[in-house]
Amino acid sequence: MFRNLLSFEVTTEKKISPKQFIYIIISVVLSTATIFLPSIVASKAEQDSWVSVLIATGFSIPVFCLYYGISNMFKDKTVFSFVEDIFGKILGKIIAFLYLLFFIHLAIIMIRELLEIMRSAFMPKTPPIVFSFVLMVVASYAITKGFIAIARMNEVVFPLGMGLLGFVIFFSIPYIKMENFLPVLAKGFLPPIKGSLPLTSWMLESIIILAIFPHISNSKKILKSGIISLLFISFALLLGVLAIGIFGSKTTADFKFTALEMTRTIRLSNYFARLDSMIMAVWIEGIFMKITIFLYIIVKGFSDILNFDDFRFAVLPIASIIVPMSIFVSTNIDELYNFLKDTFFYETFIFEIILPVFIFTVAKIRKLDKKTNVQQK
Repeated sequence: MFRNLLSFEVTTEKKISPKQFIYIIISVVLSTATIFLPSIVASKAEQDSWVSVLIATGFSIPVFCLYYGISNMFKDKTVFSFVEDIFGKILGKIIAFLYLLFFIHLAIIMIRELLEIMRSAFMPKTPPIVFSFVLMVVASYAITKGFIAIARMNEVVFPLGMGLLGFVIFFSIPYIKMENFLPVLAKGFLPPIKGSLPLTSWMLESIIILAIFPHISNSKKILKSGIISLLFISFALLLGVLAIGIFGSKTTADFKFTALEMTRTIRLSNYFARLDSMIMAVWIEGIFMKITIFLYIIVKGFSDILNFDDFRFAVLPIASIIVPMSIFVSTNIDELYNFLKDTFFYETFIFEIILPVFIFTVAKIRKLDKKTNVQQK
């Protein structure tokens, strides 16, 4: 069966367009950024959360340029392969494996977020394993169709998700009280800087470019596309800060699912209220696309590390690890929330900033960018 699937992909697989790349980056970041992040940022930056968004954006764009610079040195390879060219086989394998574990951990966390949403807000009596299992079965099937199929599927559902999110934000505007954003910088720049750290962790999930660069056509437009994606995300996050205008910074910080509470405030008439299902649709659709993209990166990376041509052999083992780990990664919603609030940034700081800077520096010192250009010519 897998042999036939591999043959199918070889004959039909193409590269995704810069527009599809934009949709992927936005979907990856925003799909989970709307869950706990507004509450986390409000707890640190209070009414200056909008300043935190600007700081995070100003930092994330140069780092994405770094990602692009690294990827452009090794156009036809992913991070799981080119680290061996930079550091040698042994150290390269170790770094590649660490990145594989990092992506697996991100996948486990995002599934756990969905489980907490469904268990806490919508379907409390359904066993969490049901959601995790169903999600992984569908995502596993999707990745066997190749990355271009995933990009096309995301291109179809992207307008729906953004439309529903825009609907929630637009009809929340009448409830906003601008005085909730005052005074500006009452405690100086330190609280907004602290609030920008978790935002940066999410925005720098654009590091997936290191794993999908070979799948993108027209490499000259990728940098521009990535910057456009981050600016769109920044604008969406600024709109998400409107929750502070509705509830105030202290109340927003107390909420776990701020976007859900925003949705519940909307009342268009006596018969059109309690629009919880809309935000639930946004979260389910977004997290499904995100886990599908990450699962593809994980199984492809696993096969690259082991030098296998067909990555599909890794689907079942990886899924068998992720499903139970999503159940045991935290005991309850408070433990997950506190991890994302206080610890998550330090993990992402290593893999999204420290290691990329190290990789780029060593590659430049060894002049691998010039060697790669010569080989391509």
